[in-house]
Amino acid sequence: MIGSTVLAGVSIIYWQLSSGLEERIKLRVIENRDALSAIDSNDGFAEVAEVVKREAASRRTMGTILLLVDRAGRPVAGNVSGIPAFRDWRILKETELERVSGPSNPEDSYYALWTPLSQGTVLVGDSDKELRVVQSTLLGGLLWELAALVILATASGVLVARRAQMQIDAISGALTAVANGRLGQRVARRYSGDDLDRVAEQINGTLDHLQRLIERVDQSSTDIAHDLKRPIGRLRQRLDIALRTATDASAFRREIGASLEELDVIVETFEALLRIAQIEAGARRERFHAVDLGSLVTDVADIYRPVVEDAGDVLAVDVSGYDGPPANGDSELLIQLVVNLIENAIRHCPVGTVIRLALEGGQGGPRIVVADNGPGIPASEREKVFHRLYRLEKSRSTPGSGLGLSLVAAIADLHGAKVTLADNCPGLVVKIDFPRPSMARSG
Repeated sequence: MIGSTVLAGVSIIYWQLSSGLEERIKLRVIENRDALSAIDSNDGFAEVAEVVKREAASRRTMGTILLLVDRAGRPVAGNVSGIPAFRDWRILKETELERVSGPSNPEDSYYALWTPLSQGTVLVGDSDKELRVVQSTLLGGLLWELAALVILATASGVLVARRAQMQIDAISGALTAVANGRLGQRVARRYSGDDLDRVAEQINGTLDHLQRLIERVDQSSTDIAHDLKRPIGRLRQRLDIALRTATDASAFRREIGASLEELDVIVETFEALLRIAQIEAGARRERFHAVDLGSLVTDVADIYRPVVEDAGDVLAVDVSGYDGPPANGDSELLIQLVVNLIENAIRHCPVGTVIRLALEGGQGGPRIVVADNGPGIPASEREKVFHRLYRLEKSRSTPGSGLGLSLVAAIADLHGAKVTLADNCPGLVVKIDFPRPSMARSG
């Protein structure tokens, strides 16, 4: 690109200077011709012959050719001869001329013009030497510039290729390290803003996401082994006791019924884990559509108000704080998000708790708020409660799998929303901040 620009610029200069010099040479020819025509008009043809003789013999006019012929075409004076008459301008080469006097240079050419006089015709021409010198200088400069440009382009190409290769090697090294199990390895960035740097940024983002997923899988495996070992053990013990000690069908049925309830809890836990995994994999993003969050929150409140009242609590609803456009998301999952937060408040708060459900205008987009005046969550535990199967109550004496808030976090992340836990003084307030509806991620 740079070479083409330089070449085009020099070509324009070359053409403009050549055209200007050519016009300058022709102008000198015309001036000499006009001078001879004026002498012919004022002093006669004989005086023109004397002037041509003097000029032809003068060293001052070495770059000029002159030929004066009479009406019969016979030479009268001049430093060349044997040139037939022609009309308009013509470029005469030195090799075409018959020199009468003066030096001869085979490389010279002359811009020449015949002009009629009172008793004959005169040929006046001027050398193109000046034009050739300038053209030669420009061409020489162009060659040097092109040579310098080639050297510079080659050096730049080598430098860019070397830097690119170093970045590619860094990317390859990081990916190899991750493939060998070093999940924390990342591509070193130069922050140059070029394509490879942006690729490195995207790769690092992908590796961060991959590391989080693997850590979640590892944590889930550990949590499943730890959390389900006890209920499975209890189930086996209960069945074993029923098999060995049940004295009648009624007692046996009671033990079987209790075992089925225990088994349902285990199945529910596995189903919740599978649902979270599907959500985190983005499998539900293809079901996104425009969702009226105000209607969604109101519908959930209408359905769950009896449940809250049966638990001895109060549900207060306010959806007047947001009047923006619909959000983009999966309505079924968003309902699950709100339901989980309400059930979480019912399960972990004492009787008589006031649960507030609201839709507000948040940080540029809609915000769903679920708050209570219960015991709350200590600040040191607020990040941990999003981990799968994590429970504040270590004895596991209350119902629940510890997956409710994990599912809330997975649904919020799928919708590009941010979950925030804060102190409600007293109690807990959960805020789900969604992006602007026009920026919400879709399938």
